[in-house]
Amino acid sequence: MAAVVEIKCPECENPLKVPEQYLGKKIKCKQCEHAFVAKDPKGVAPSKPGGVKPSKPGGNVQPSKPGGASVKVKEEKEEPKPESKPEAAAPYKFQDDDDDDGGAKPNPLGVVDEGADIPRCPFCAKELDPPDAVVCIHCGFNNVTRVRAESKKVWAPDSSDWMNHLGPGVLALVGCIALIVLDAICYSNMREWMTGTFLETDQPDVTDPTQKKLLVKPGAFITFVFAATVLPIIGLGRFAVKRLAIEYTPTEKVKK
Repeated sequence: MAAVVEIKCPECENPLKVPEQYLGKKIKCKQCEHAFVAKDPKGVAPSKPGGVKPSKPGGNVQPSKPGGASVKVKEEKEEPKPESKPEAAAPYKFQDDDDDDGGAKPNPLGVVDEGADIPRCPFCAKELDPPDAVVCIHCGFNNVTRVRAESKKVWAPDSSDWMNHLGPGVLALVGCIALIVLDAICYSNMREWMTGTFLETDQPDVTDPTQKKLLVKPGAFITFVFAATVLPIIGLGRFAVKRLAIEYTPTEKVKK
C-alpha cells in the first residue's frame, strides 16, 4: 500500500489524505471542490520552541542548561536534496482510513485529468463532444472524410428577399397556365374563327355537309399554335417548379 500524506485544503482547510504519487499534481478538494497543487508538507521545516537560534553568522549557541554555560557550536549547512519528480503512473485506487466498509474508491481526491486520453479533433485539437462525434462542433472537421466543412456568416432573408425570389416563379407559373388555356381555346374555337372569312368557300364540307368547305383546315392553325407555345410552356414550367419547389429559399447573403 502506498504511503499517504495528510495535507489541508488552502480554501476550506479540510484535511485530505493524499498518496505520495499525487504530490506535485493538481487535485480537487472533496468538500469545496477547490483545485490546487498538492505540496509535500515535509518540504517546509516547522519551527520548534526552544530550538537552536543563530547568534552570529557561522555559529549557533545551544540553550544553557541548569548550572552550565552556553556552548558555541559550529553551524553546518545542509546540502539541498534534489526534489524527487513524481513519476507518471496509472490511476491509483487506495483505501481511505475513514471508510468503515474498507472499499476502494476510484480517484477519491478528484485529481484533475491532464487530458492525455481525451479524444480531440485532429484539426483544432479541441475536445470532441460527444467523444465519438464524426464532425467537430468547433471547426467543422469531418473525422471520416478528413475534410473540413466551410463555415460562413450570412444575413437572414427578409420579406423583400422572399418576394424577389418567389415572385418570378409565380409569374412563370401563371404564364405557363395561360399558354395552356390558349391552346385549349384555339383547339375548340379555331373552326368557328375561320368561318365567314376569305378561307371559306361555297362548297359543302365532305366531313360535315352542314358547313362550308375551308381552303385551309383548322387543324393546321391549331398545330401551328401548339408548336409556337410548347417550348415556352416547358421552359416556364421548369423554372416555376425549380423556383417554387426545389430551390424555394432565397439566395444567402454573406456578411462581409
